[in-house]
Amino acid sequence: MSATGLERERQAKPVRTLSLLLPLGIGAGLSISLGILIWKGFFFIFSWIGFCISLGNFISSKSIDRDLGRRICILLIAPIFLVFFGVLQRENMQLEETVFYGAYFLSAGIFTRVLIHFAIAKVFGPFIWGRGFCGWACWTAALLDWLPIKTNRPIPTAWTWLRVPVLFVSVLIPFALIRQGYPYLERHILGDSGQWIQTHKWSQFLWFLTGNGLYYVLAIALAFIFGKQRAFCKILCPVSLVMKAQTKVSLIKITPSGNECTHCKKCNRQCPMDVDVESYIGSGAKITSSECILCGGCAHVCPANAIS
Repeated sequence: MSATGLERERQAKPVRTLSLLLPLGIGAGLSISLGILIWKGFFFIFSWIGFCISLGNFISSKSIDRDLGRRICILLIAPIFLVFFGVLQRENMQLEETVFYGAYFLSAGIFTRVLIHFAIAKVFGPFIWGRGFCGWACWTAALLDWLPIKTNRPIPTAWTWLRVPVLFVSVLIPFALIRQGYPYLERHILGDSGQWIQTHKWSQFLWFLTGNGLYYVLAIALAFIFGKQRAFCKILCPVSLVMKAQTKVSLIKITPSGNECTHCKKCNRQCPMDVDVESYIGSGAKITSSECILCGGCAHVCPANAIS
């Protein structure tokens, strides 16, 4: 290796080490602070999420399949939301349930775990990591990313506007029920919060099963119809719209590495969210598209190593 190559390798090593340890550090920080201040369960939850992301980065750095680590990571995180929160705690992290808990916060001033998740993952967190939740922690995508679909066909722009009415309906239904006197407090909120296994909140549990079941059925169907694993994310996912504005100005972005782009467009063909990566990297710009989920697929396939 040349002297220049050795120097680049020495400079890159601390960066790679930071990318491996930073998620674990953030997770540990959130676990300690929220575990002490709010609920001891957070000691485990955020540490596990941070560990999984760091593990995923490490596996990707060692594997021939550079996306393997991320897909393992998202698969390991999914049980937190589906099994621990959904089944054992009977807390539904979907958007519809957030409206009920938002109403509870406005009436009682209590900021619950459902709202904490929504605030960190989908409102304030995206100012730092953009739509990284979609790429690394979404429990719906945890299944989609493992579907045996080899194609990655672009979704026509006209289809992506369907997310807007879906978002509207997702918020309108619980809001309308509240206005009509639906007893959401008794059916969704109140329970024995001190127990690790809840025996109350049956209505919320049914909403959890129905909502997630519907998401999975639609997501799998759209993936095979459109020949794209994440077709649901582009066409029907309402939460993607909640994170769009923050993603435009987020701190963490896919950036040019400094190597010259060859304009082969392999990055564009690889991107699961149809971002025009080549136009950003080719012009030496960071990717500011609100569709970027920080999966890193574009960097993995770039033959010129022009993306970091």
